[in-house]
Amino acid sequence: MPKTLIYYHRSYRKITGSGWAFLGLLIATSLPLSMLILFFHSDVTAWVSVATKAALASYNPSWSIEVAEKTFLWNKMSFVSISGKIPSELTIAANGFLSLLMIVLLLLTRKSKNIAVYFIFLFGFNLASALFFSAFPGDFPYTAAEFSELYMKAQISMWLFIPIILGMAFLPLPGSLGTKILLILATLSYSAGFCTLRYIIFLFIIKEYSIFYMALLFFAFGPLIDFVYIVGFYSVYNRRLAIQLKGSESVWKWSY
Repeated sequence: MPKTLIYYHRSYRKITGSGWAFLGLLIATSLPLSMLILFFHSDVTAWVSVATKAALASYNPSWSIEVAEKTFLWNKMSFVSISGKIPSELTIAANGFLSLLMIVLLLLTRKSKNIAVYFIFLFGFNLASALFFSAFPGDFPYTAAEFSELYMKAQISMWLFIPIILGMAFLPLPGSLGTKILLILATLSYSAGFCTLRYIIFLFIIKEYSIFYMALLFFAFGPLIDFVYIVGFYSVYNRRLAIQLKGSESVWKWSY
């Protein structure tokens, strides 16, 4: 059926209402949640570290695994201190050859170039690691414990910004304020669980296989991946609202 009404392109739509009122609501809802993370991340990181240590120790009780503490953002932060495995010459050569081969093949591909570019980016890190370990095998500047500490600092930073990011996304949408706050809390809870599982896998690979994979793990599956589930929570809520309010064009037309 031909459309009887064609809306303006979404680029020219804007949310109506007072910008100052929105800013006040954002501060009133998101800032307290971020402050809770700031003052209680010590307890959360302690729980994550203890769970990670228990998981790794259950796999290999002979591993030397400790929970260390450092000050971060005016509070104590816990992280797992573990030694990493030095890569063998075979590991370096195999990864370097495979990474170079895959980069060449991906550069020649004519389909799904956006996906190819992403994998070239990842194989590029692996190739850089191979070149570094080939030229300076004993001078790698980072230890597994430092990687673990960096991971936890990055995760705390992400937890601090999740209420702000989702507050800016959720608050302009029609719907109850309580539901939006619950969704932010649900995202933080999911992030804590996902962070723990990813932490266990990262340290297992570094301990069992090699510190060679540090760069690949951090840039391929590190904090950047957190935006996937953040956008996912927003999309699910947005879709449910679109279904509920699709008949109310005066309220919802700016969003679809």
